[in-house]
Amino acid sequence: MKQLTDQFGRVHEYLRFSLIDKCNLNCFYCNPKKFQNSSLRKDEILSFDEIIRLIKIFVKDYGIKKIRFTGGEPLVRNNIIELFERLNDFKKEQPVQLALTSNGIRLREFLPDLQKNGLDRINISLDTLNKDKFKKITGYDYYDEVIKAIDFAADSGFNPVKVNTVMMKGVNDNELLDFVDFAKDRDINIRFIEYMPFGDNKWNKDDLFSYQDMKNIVESKFDIRYLEHNNNVAKDYEIVGHKGTVSFISSISEHFCSTCNRLRVSTDGKMKLCLFTNGEPTLEFKKSLRNPGFSDNDISAMIGRSVLNKDEKHPSVEDIMTYENNKMVQLGG
Repeated sequence: MKQLTDQFGRVHEYLRFSLIDKCNLNCFYCNPKKFQNSSLRKDEILSFDEIIRLIKIFVKDYGIKKIRFTGGEPLVRNNIIELFERLNDFKKEQPVQLALTSNGIRLREFLPDLQKNGLDRINISLDTLNKDKFKKITGYDYYDEVIKAIDFAADSGFNPVKVNTVMMKGVNDNELLDFVDFAKDRDINIRFIEYMPFGDNKWNKDDLFSYQDMKNIVESKFDIRYLEHNNNVAKDYEIVGHKGTVSFISSISEHFCSTCNRLRVSTDGKMKLCLFTNGEPTLEFKKSLRNPGFSDNDISAMIGRSVLNKDEKHPSVEDIMTYENNKMVQLGG
């Protein structure tokens, strides 16, 4: 089996797939233009047949070990259980880890069937523990539903449930210790994510709450100990004396480009080698998948050639701030 290795020796084993480019929340840092409906026609979105064909190429030819489904909000994609049923059959012949990132609103409805059909890991987004602030950030009053979803996922055996929290100065930075308290005695990994610039989200460097500043505040109250492992993204810590864990994702202040093992495919089948890119995608799968003249081997060769062109690191923050075609709601982070 070949490996997806770029010119800098990084081996790519993690594929993120956006299932839909719409969301049922309007978080200002992700969906500032408030897309409630897809900006794409139905025929522009990859079908389940196309998604599964592409996943099989990545897994069988290049040994992709983990696939995470994102959105927008992936659970607003119609018939998502059918996708997992079909992938679960594939998992029986070709082991691969299936993960999902969700805002939690519809999770209790879908989680039992998702779990029965091969879902291995779950991440749930939550940026505040204050109901009023939740509505200001997201535009909707779904706070209680998200909290229930987190507890439901933990009770369903996901250990840990990963809770993604984007930390922003002047918005939720005063809740940092509250989040650690929330997680410490649950089967939860609270993941503090630095606020990142995306198209139209009005990012400002003064809004950045850096990983080191977050860590210093957490250490003022909690004894945390670094966990050694091969994670390429998060800096993970145990909360000494508790079962919960805390992580920091320092995408801006201390990037991890040198160990990046991720590839991304958008809802309409465009592959991006880096989250922070602008303009044309590295590779467009849709035409190839719908052209009977393109075999799986042809598509596989295209993938291998494309990954060789991955840049050594993401652009500067100053450059990223000027990008207009880099929208988080379309990529799922």
